[in-house]
Amino acid sequence: MSWSRSVAVVLVAILAAACGFRPLYEGRATGTVTTDLATIKVNVIHDRPGQQLRNELIDRLNPRGAPKKALYHLDVRLTEARQELGIRKDETATRANIEESATFVLMRAEDGEIVYRGSSRATTSYNIVTSEFGALSAESDARRRALEDLSHDITSRLGLFFNRLRAQDG
Repeated sequence: MSWSRSVAVVLVAILAAACGFRPLYEGRATGTVTTDLATIKVNVIHDRPGQQLRNELIDRLNPRGAPKKALYHLDVRLTEARQELGIRKDETATRANIEESATFVLMRAEDGEIVYRGSSRATTSYNIVTSEFGALSAESDARRRALEDLSHDITSRLGLFFNRLRAQDG
């Protein structure tokens, strides 16, 4: 059983290589999408959720620290909506959704020209419990998860942009 599974994995790898498949964050000596992402400076995003999103983006884009000379600036606008679900007979909610929406613009640092723009949205749910601390904690955790999802999506979109840019160049 394991022998046939190993053969199947090898065949899939050969077929993927034959069709031109390349990992997005593939390591090459001449430079990678990862090095392109590391040249982005994330501008300040207002409010506490904005600070949390900015920190998530910095961790994903610049894991080795802020770029010494940023080639790009990322400007993000964040909005949040909360919707109560699961209403009891006494009109109190038992469940809620938090939706975080972000629009972002990537600009060249040298001239401020917009090279890429996009938007992303993440929705998470949480239970509203009778304990006020428990409800606030659940809401905070749902917000954190939504912001993590947003940062992952924005980073992926920027990675795809740089990947397409590299393919055009060469």
